[in-house]
This record gives sequence, C-alpha cells and structure tokens, in this order.
Amino acid sequence: MRCVFKIICVVVGVPILLLFGCIAADTIPYSRAKPPKTVTDISSCLAWLQKPMGAYKITDGDVVYYRVTGPAGRYLASGPSGYTFDSHGKFVGWTADVGDYSTPGLHISPDATHEKISLENLQKIAQ
Repeated sequence: MRCVFKIICVVVGVPILLLFGCIAADTIPYSRAKPPKTVTDISSCLAWLQKPMGAYKITDGDVVYYRVTGPAGRYLASGPSGYTFDSHGKFVGWTADVGDYSTPGLHISPDATHEKISLENLQKIAQ
C-alpha cells in the first residue's frame, strides 16, 4: 500500500512541481518587463527602460503608432517585449512578447507597415 501511495505522489507531484516551476520562471522576466505607472510617454519609457532594443513606426492606414522593444517578458518568448505609443507619444499599452501577443486594446491590421527607426529619431518625436 505504501509503495502505491509513493508512486501516486510521484506521478501527480512531479507534473505539479514542473508546472509551478514554469510559472515561477515566467514571473521574473515578466516583472522586469512590466512598465511602472510612471511610464506615460516615450521619454519616460526610454528613461525607465535604459537599454531599449529597437524602435518601430507602425502605420495602419491613417493611424501611426510607435513601438519601443525591450528584453522579453517571458522565459521562452518568441519576441521582445513591446511598448506602444500613439502618434503624439502617449503610452497606449504593452505586451510581454510581441511575437506571440498583441498589445491589449490595440487592433492593428495585418496590412500595417512596420518601419524600423533609430532611437535618436524616436527621441526627437518624443520632444
């Protein structure tokens, strides 16, 4: 009876421990990528992020957005984290993984153009 109980504990316990380990592994990069409440525009995002990976101008018809990318917010992310701003530089939202997830509340059509811009140009836009 004790042997059966040990086997059941291992069969049930190991997957549960793996699940909790995966969740815990994702919380660390997520907490580092999540912007604080002080991020309200491009300038404050760049000041907080310190080492952004890149910047993009997204044109969706007549609407223009800007996106700053930073370190991934997931352990096995397919892309960097993304911080999106409207054409005036106001913070719209963010996503922990631009490869898999879109920015919540922001609907960009598949036909939108993504143009890489320099961080210097983005800072000029922010002023």
